[in-house]
Amino acid sequence: MKQPKFRLLLIVVAVFALFAAACGSDDDSGETATEDTTETPAEDPTETPAEDPTETPAEDTGDSAAAAPEGPTIRVRGQDFSESVTIAEVYAQFLEAKGYDIDVLTPAGFRTEAIDGISNGDLDLIIDYIGGALSALAPDAGASADPDAIVEIIAPLYQEIGATLLDYSPAVDGDALVVRGDYDATTISDLAAADAVFGASAACFERPQCFLGYTDPDIYGIEFADTVTIEFGPLLGEALSAEEVDAVVWNTTAPQIGEQGFKVLEDDKGLHPAQNIAPIVVNSVLEAYGDQLSADLNELSAAITTDDLVAWNIETDINFRESDEVAAEWLAAKGLI
Repeated sequence: MKQPKFRLLLIVVAVFALFAAACGSDDDSGETATEDTTETPAEDPTETPAEDPTETPAEDTGDSAAAAPEGPTIRVRGQDFSESVTIAEVYAQFLEAKGYDIDVLTPAGFRTEAIDGISNGDLDLIIDYIGGALSALAPDAGASADPDAIVEIIAPLYQEIGATLLDYSPAVDGDALVVRGDYDATTISDLAAADAVFGASAACFERPQCFLGYTDPDIYGIEFADTVTIEFGPLLGEALSAEEVDAVVWNTTAPQIGEQGFKVLEDDKGLHPAQNIAPIVVNSVLEAYGDQLSADLNELSAAITTDDLVAWNIETDINFRESDEVAAEWLAAKGLI
């Protein structure tokens, strides 16, 4: 029985010694000074919070530099077909995420209405196809497959109405004369002897790079058996499938072309111009925001590809999703918002 009592005594002594050492470590004097010195680094974290505030402004400065400067509301409106609506949503949501004041207006009209909106002060930003702008602003200018050649013509014309054409995107949605897959034609010239029924939107019948060019004797000189006006979009494919028409003017990014086995005829006489998308901004808005707005828009334009346009159209025209949802999903997937 004496041995356990001895062990108990040792335990008590040890506890007392640890308690005394602990008390000494809280004192800056005495034999525990050496231990205090070794514990000094443990006190450094108490100094770290004093350094954190000096780092926080550096991070805030970067964020504030990326944030949009103060400026007026930017009114954006897509044209009245799904691809244009999605494009407008992509640009609007991208800018809004960066802090710009954005107002997305209800889609309406087509190119004429879009350009008029910029000219008369109803819109601040549109995104259009440069070849289509060429036909609207300079109808007598020859078509070109070179986007830079088109920009050289239309950029000054936009300046005349108080707007700036920014960098065009690599994304292209070209004009396409489309027939059924089993139709006996491979080039647009083949339709000259085909006695075909032609279908297109109302705007096509007024454009030199569309119906006027197909029927011009100096270009294709086609005499169609009949013509039908069809709302631009999926209804073109429905009319073609139902054999109500033999050829329709559509866009090369229409997903139904591949899905339904349609055929795009070769533009063997070069009637169709390059159709890269590009933003057009009212000059007063650009001046108000400085260089950052144009830099932000050019950044986004460079990120969009033709495959993206096709993918968006599949979602809206085939899967019947809303354009704003499709735009938000793409921007998030690309890390742009």
